[in-house]
Amino acid sequence: MTVLAGEAAESTLGARARAKAGEEARSRARAAPGKLRGQAGQIQAPGGNKYQTAILTEFLLALGVVAFLPLATGGPDNKDNPSPYTVNDITQLVAIAVVYFILALIPGRGSRWAAWLGLLVLVGVFYKKTATGELNAAITHIHPGQGPTDQTL
Repeated sequence: MTVLAGEAAESTLGARARAKAGEEARSRARAAPGKLRGQAGQIQAPGGNKYQTAILTEFLLALGVVAFLPLATGGPDNKDNPSPYTVNDITQLVAIAVVYFILALIPGRGSRWAAWLGLLVLVGVFYKKTATGELNAAITHIHPGQGPTDQTL
């Protein structure tokens, strides 16, 4: 009888300990969202900074111009392979990726200046493509150097 009473006491104590541990776990689980709610404002999502969003937009525009203008113009006429890209185009794509990656890493107040520098790089890309005639050729489908004397009647 003593053995049975001891076992009953142990099972009652074990049940109480399990119940207490379960209640503590439930109370911690209920309190966790409140603890994390104050920290949610401190965590910044990628692209949350408006300047980083501007840098990403500038990057995509510059990348699009350099990548798709050779496709639109057909590339240079004196190439042996069917690809419209030249080594210069690939070099420009890599340089643009590196420059905008570095600009996107600049934190804090410097990101404003990085966005302006990215805009300056984008204007430079457009200027180069306009000066070489690629932008005009892509828009009008008239390649540079075709004058009235080059056409056949």
